[in-house]
Amino acid sequence: MGGKVKKEVRGYFLILGYLGVFLILIGFLTAIPLTVILFFPEEVGALKPFGIVSLSLIGIGLLLYFAFLFRRKAGKFKRHEEFMLLTLIWLSAIIAGTLPFYFAKDELTNMNFTKAFFEVTSALSTTGMTGFNDYIDVPGAFAPHVFTYHRAQLQFIGGVGLVLLVASVLGANAGVKLYVSEGHSDKLLPNIAKSAKLLFGIYSLYAFIGTLALWLAGMPIFDAICHSMTAVSGGGMSTRANNVGAFRLLEGQVLYGSLIPVCSLAIEIIIMFLVTLSMISFVLHTFILRGKFKIFFRDSETRYVIGVALAAVTLSYFGALAATSQALNRGFFDDAGGVARDVIFLVVGSFTTSGFGFGGVSSQYGFLDGPSSISLGKPLIYIVTLLMAFGGGMGSCGGGIKQFRIVVCIKELFYAIRFRFDSGHVIRNKTIYRYGRANELDDETIKEAHRYVVLFASVFFLLVISLCFNPLYNAESAAFDVASAMSNTGHSLIDYTGLPEGPLYFYPYWVLSMGMLLGRLEIMPIVYSLANVPEEISHAVRKYRRNKRKALEESF
Repeated sequence: MGGKVKKEVRGYFLILGYLGVFLILIGFLTAIPLTVILFFPEEVGALKPFGIVSLSLIGIGLLLYFAFLFRRKAGKFKRHEEFMLLTLIWLSAIIAGTLPFYFAKDELTNMNFTKAFFEVTSALSTTGMTGFNDYIDVPGAFAPHVFTYHRAQLQFIGGVGLVLLVASVLGANAGVKLYVSEGHSDKLLPNIAKSAKLLFGIYSLYAFIGTLALWLAGMPIFDAICHSMTAVSGGGMSTRANNVGAFRLLEGQVLYGSLIPVCSLAIEIIIMFLVTLSMISFVLHTFILRGKFKIFFRDSETRYVIGVALAAVTLSYFGALAATSQALNRGFFDDAGGVARDVIFLVVGSFTTSGFGFGGVSSQYGFLDGPSSISLGKPLIYIVTLLMAFGGGMGSCGGGIKQFRIVVCIKELFYAIRFRFDSGHVIRNKTIYRYGRANELDDETIKEAHRYVVLFASVFFLLVISLCFNPLYNAESAAFDVASAMSNTGHSLIDYTGLPEGPLYFYPYWVLSMGMLLGRLEIMPIVYSLANVPEEISHAVRKYRRNKRKALEESF
């Protein structure tokens, strides 16, 4: 006798069942920050908000799993259902991360739902914009270590692979489709679970090495752990109110939990190295780890990064020198060393879409009232805006349009000019060097790159116009902050920790949160999932009418 045939689950029931699996997973991850209380028992007040959220997520997840998937055969995704699941996973993860902040608001976190949602969207999308107040160097802060670790963990998971983590437990077919739907085409191994283990292993190794290096540079061990996690994921959130710039103010001091006196220059160099790793394609990391540096440096993305970075640093340096000398009323080269240090750090943070900074942005678009002495100036503002929009490597933790698409557009323009005057009888190949091979630059790759650039630019301008209705913004600051949000960078010309109360000042949080999520998911998955709802309704109506017609025909 054959075994009982399992009932196949499809459609919305399949989506809800898989969502239940994710909620169980995120419920356990939400409980991890509570381990910080073991080292900082005075923060036991965080136990309640995190405990309630963690247990609730696990409970709801189990309910969905047993209701829709338990002892049932999972069917295949149809009609863009994987995009609906992807969108639900991200929204659920954001809400799950938001609730501990919101539930703790009565304990002086001073974060309503809007601010908490903005904070967690920024963290999970590895953006780094913040309205947070409870840093570990702020007197009277509520559970600062638990919440700053919570943000760091969110950035690590969001950058290295929120969907990859889920895809690895959903099985081959569903896992691969979900992973690809997030814009990845870089599955390292044939098995998605093995790819997940490899990637998390690589980035966990980077995070461990980064933690050790930062600790040896004078960071307290807790700061080193959090900064390393946010750096390798291209996040940019810090444990300190002045971000990385806080350690310039602590130069030479031996802090509690540190090994040696603080060396801020060493800290900044280590962070720049880690964030550079974060913007490199996952596949290219395998060449680096296997010592195949020739392949790595021949890759079109690598060459693009080196060339644009040198040009951006040079232009930004002289622009910042001019702005700083004017702002401080000094000679042009009087602050040459300090400006070089700050410009390089800022450009690297923008190019890698990590967003680490110094805090204290002034109304003149500078850092004159913070730990740094740089004044940005107009050229640097525009260069940084472009660098953020261009983004990190394709298949990396970085955001933005992605460097590979920019390279494709540049290559296509180059070939268009080069072949313009060729005879019609001459056939020339368009090539691009990628992952160790010279590949043909086919029409579909070119069209996809052009489509996404246009789509990104369209959404960018819509969000900029939306922000310009707010009196806080002018065209420059709106463009800068939207580019930062959509590229998941985190630099900002507005202080989001101190916006006044009221709807007029709350809607920028939602506009920028939308930009962060659209940028992280590369826009189209959300469009597909929203468009799929009426399509599903239409399909159900057609199916009902067809069955009704068939039943009438059979009755006669």
